[in-house]
Amino acid sequence: MGYMGRLVDRLEEARRNAFAAVEGMDDATLNIQPQGLQNTPGILLRHLLGSERYWIHQVVGGEDVRRDREAEFDRAVPTSRRWLEHELEAVATKTRQVLESLPEHALDEVVEAQAGNRTLRLDKGSAVVRALEHWAYHHGQLRLMRRLLMGG
Repeated sequence: MGYMGRLVDRLEEARRNAFAAVEGMDDATLNIQPQGLQNTPGILLRHLLGSERYWIHQVVGGEDVRRDREAEFDRAVPTSRRWLEHELEAVATKTRQVLESLPEHALDEVVEAQAGNRTLRLDKGSAVVRALEHWAYHHGQLRLMRRLLMGG
């Protein structure tokens, strides 16, 4: 397995770990905001899926995903387990397609990306790493939410 295959595997592992943190949560629990925190587990997962779409599908793959980052955090829109599972599969499938069709040397290509109100110039490999780091960062928050909401 080459470097690209290892990146795909690491992203899949990061997604699995994040979703394992909400294992057993029903729709109601996915939409509870733990006291002292700003988001719900469902919101964080929506955000992570939107972020991966942006960094992998758009920045690396060149597809205009028309991300609405603010909508990812909309508390008025409940998140269902069924929707999350469907979106997880769609995002994972597209990510595999993008990365497996990309020659490894393309990871060195410099692209522009928006991060808040800043325009970044970075190579495609760094965009993949950002997506991976983002999953790992929020995984810890999801585990904390699990403890607060389910006691374990």
